[in-house]
Amino acid sequence: MLPDTELASLRAEIDRIDDRLVDLLIARLAVVERIAAAKGDRLKGGLAIRPGREAVILRRLVARAAGRLPAATLVRMWRELLAATTRLQTPLAVAVWAPPEAAEVWDLARDQFGSTTPYERAPSASAALRRACDGRIAVLPMPEEGPDWWPALLEPDHRKLAAIARLPFVETGPRPVSALAVAALEPEPSADDLSLVILEAAASTSRTRLADVLERAHLAPRWRGVARAEGRVLHLVEVDGFHARGAPLLPSRLADLEDHIASVTVVGAYPRPIVAEPAAAPVAVQHEKA
Repeated sequence: MLPDTELASLRAEIDRIDDRLVDLLIARLAVVERIAAAKGDRLKGGLAIRPGREAVILRRLVARAAGRLPAATLVRMWRELLAATTRLQTPLAVAVWAPPEAAEVWDLARDQFGSTTPYERAPSASAALRRACDGRIAVLPMPEEGPDWWPALLEPDHRKLAAIARLPFVETGPRPVSALAVAALEPEPSADDLSLVILEAAASTSRTRLADVLERAHLAPRWRGVARAEGRVLHLVEVDGFHARGAPLLPSRLADLEDHIASVTVVGAYPRPIVAEPAAAPVAVQHEKA
């Protein structure tokens, strides 16, 4: 056991480090305020959040920590900071649709956008998407197989919306629930991204056929949902790489299927989540009997 004088010295060192951290945070906030002033009118009526830029920051910090600080802990701390500095530039509010079978979506949203950000529970997916059209961020469960909320992204009233993040940003193992953040925001690349695409295909075109073509195009498809309506089949697919909405790149890769696909619509792009090792279980300390 350390003597009391040494413990007091170590605690004093922690206090000095804490003071330096606060001073650095204040300096960081001052720089954010200068950035907001430089942007000027460009921020009016929009969102200051930049998921691509945030991902670049977080990946750099996780690499710098090099395992000495768990990635999930580090990212959670910085997400609080990023949310606070974002709100210094423009208002930020989040609408969350977390049905009973996906209640964890509420916690994923708070982890991503900060515990002090204003949140509201949307009664339905359509209500959450309407909030996003009004300038909020909507967080909804990642679609599963079968009809779900995502075909609404093709509706004219929702065309300005895009999936901008997949939650959680740090993955430490299989999770029962993941989520998508949707906003009226144009995605930006982060150098390691995924895109979300809706393929409208003929009913006779199998998913196996679609997957084969996407694989040969090196897009590494991951099916997120299938919906059927009015004789057509919609496939929600996550693919590798950043694909801007309206860009012709993706359709050109699907030339082999041009007779089978009626449309290809990119409905979002977001940073690829960090895959980290799960935190080690605490080691029980056994004390010798006196």
